[in-house]
Amino acid sequence: MTIGATLATAAAAYPDKPAFIGSDATLTFAEADARANRFANALIAAGVGPGDTVGLIGHNSIEYAIAYFGIARAGAASLHLSARMTPEEIRHCLNTGDAAAVVGEPDIAASADLACAVPLSGEGFAAFLSDDETDPRREGPIDAPSSASYTGGTTGFPKGGMHTARSRLTWATVAHEFFDLTPADVMALAAPMGHAAGGFIWFQPGVCAAATQVILPGWDVPAFIAATQTHGVTATFLVPAQIHMLIEHPDFDPARLTNLKKIVYGGAPSPAGLIERADDLLPDCDFIQNYGMTEIGPLVTLYKADRDKYPGAIGHPTKHTECAIFVSPGREAAVDEIGELCFRGPTLMQGYVGDPEQTTEFYRTDDGWGWTGDLAIRNEDGVISLVGRSKDIIISGGLNVYPAEIERVLVDIPGVLECAVFGLPDETFGELPAVAIVTDRTMTADDILAACGDRIARHKRPRRIEFMDALPKSPAGKVLRTELRERFA
Repeated sequence: MTIGATLATAAAAYPDKPAFIGSDATLTFAEADARANRFANALIAAGVGPGDTVGLIGHNSIEYAIAYFGIARAGAASLHLSARMTPEEIRHCLNTGDAAAVVGEPDIAASADLACAVPLSGEGFAAFLSDDETDPRREGPIDAPSSASYTGGTTGFPKGGMHTARSRLTWATVAHEFFDLTPADVMALAAPMGHAAGGFIWFQPGVCAAATQVILPGWDVPAFIAATQTHGVTATFLVPAQIHMLIEHPDFDPARLTNLKKIVYGGAPSPAGLIERADDLLPDCDFIQNYGMTEIGPLVTLYKADRDKYPGAIGHPTKHTECAIFVSPGREAAVDEIGELCFRGPTLMQGYVGDPEQTTEFYRTDDGWGWTGDLAIRNEDGVISLVGRSKDIIISGGLNVYPAEIERVLVDIPGVLECAVFGLPDETFGELPAVAIVTDRTMTADDILAACGDRIARHKRPRRIEFMDALPKSPAGKVLRTELRERFA
């Protein structure tokens, strides 16, 4: 099985069934299959081939889906860049990924000065397609690089986890089992396809299940409710922030969501009481929590029975990948003993694109175990709970934000002597980035944000800026971010 074959298999079994429903068009599985071949043949004619990488940047759309399968069928690996990235971040990711071509929305491509972009929308996309609808059959071995999605990086730039087709298809297998996806499902694609959760924990498994997918270009509560009602949506993936926005919106009406039978949620910690409240408002809908990462896939799931018994837990791990909690390399934690959560198996990435140092840090023990940075415990029933993070990641609205991503920009501002970014709790987004700054001149928060310009993506910009005479530090000189969080919470 290959990535391209998953769409072809669905097309062979359900040729006339709607595969992708967009804002202004619908494609059956047979039409989507043919169009993916046309895109693949156009890429090949443009010089793209096996071993190449192709950047893919855009919002959710039918064109994005076609481009993903077309890139795979041309034998290339796709680099899925977030539409929220800054131009500087986009260029960095494409350079480190050695992209042979870029498929992107025109406005995003223009902002990043990408002259080689293939338009991902409108007439430009249609004009790019080849007339040849045959499968070029150029996909490589199942363990060759297939696709990378990006997360925050400790160096200050996003890092891309490159996966093989075997890894992505194992993700899909796990999602089938955890979420019980079938051809009868109508799935709403409301999470970004460029993100690991939206693209590979939801979209790819949906194609493998031959389910119909309603593709929403962005998150908009009235549009989501209307699409659910119009198309009979039965399942969706949302981050906790989206669930909060949904049930708090004036348009929220459970009577309009009666077809919705399961909401898979994850990507960020859920604020206390949110899922319980949503469960009460939508009693016929199952809320299924998924724990996963860009590097490891959807590996731990929590259903209502365990959620009621163990509030705050993340659930049971899949049988497809080994799971362990290590107090230190080689020593596993006992029941209820804190250690770092680790995984090993076919769902894990090959490594970070163009970053062997961070790859070595992730696979630090050189025995196949991937170290997540999450501190966890496992109880006597085998249920896992997180108790903290060994790294200083801020998870805001399901997206990882590393302090270094923001700090590298702030320290370039004249007058800024020191700064430390940390997360503060937020009812909607889980966490929001805040920063403590030491300056040698009088400055305001507006001065700081203006100086950042467009170098920091909107969702990563500090929502709170505190000026201090000195940052709290340990005797060894390390900034005490925990103290900052406690002081300014």
